Amino acid sequence: MTESKTGPDIRHLEITDLERIARYRRAGYGGAVSDALNSLGVRDTVLSARFVALRQGMQLVGRALPVKVHSVVERELTPEERAARERRWEAEGGHPQKRMMKAVADAEPGVVICFDCGGDMQPAVFGEMSCQIAYAHGCRGLLVAGMVRDTQYILKMPDFPVFSFGTRPNAFGGWIIIEVNQPIYLPGHLTHYVKVFPGDFVFADNDGAQIIPRDLVDEVLLRVEATFEKENAEREALAAGMPIDEVYRVYGVL
Repeated sequence: MTESKTGPDIRHLEITDLERIARYRRAGYGGAVSDALNSLGVRDTVLSARFVALRQGMQLVGRALPVKVHSVVERELTPEERAARERRWEAEGGHPQKRMMKAVADAEPGVVICFDCGGDMQPAVFGEMSCQIAYAHGCRGLLVAGMVRDTQYILKMPDFPVFSFGTRPNAFGGWIIIEVNQPIYLPGHLTHYVKVFPGDFVFADNDGAQIIPRDLVDEVLLRVEATFEKENAEREALAAGMPIDEVYRVYGVL
């Protein structure tokens, strides 16, 4: 394992994001990640309790790819207007969803698409076939401040964790992707919003979702792994019947 430091206490690892994900998923849980961030002076990256996993036990970890969507409530476009929109999209690099998927494909494997839906809870913004496209190109889950759909089939995917505000069957209702891989704001728990930058890490499990700032991802991982090893030793001692006085003498308040 190669380590380097950009500051007196901040370590960085020469590993891939898929390796980071595997190590976080092996040793990490919400409390250990939160404690590690707190030890580094970071307390404002816990997300709203409205983010809930499609199924208990899901663990969402990966590099944030922020996406901003916006409500579109419009009259039916004329053929000329639709053609003009298609020409504009083509000049910008294609349909907005295509540009988003291109950003997934161009990124290092291990991204988590993070949707800022602007507070619009009416339509589902992602479904199973979109999940399949994203997964095939390196995406490892979704964090959606809004609705998703097709969850019966998403749950049949081998490993694609999704945390969202809920589910709805309709994709109609009007929304469009307006920014890809630019900072977004997601509803927070300790702060009104949490700003999510491209390259931050997402960690979410049964305890909730939180953001790990990009410059601290490896330092937090190493501290989480140290907690994992320490607590495993404590579990073994407790299971072996260590007396209460000895527990608090050796480990302090657990």
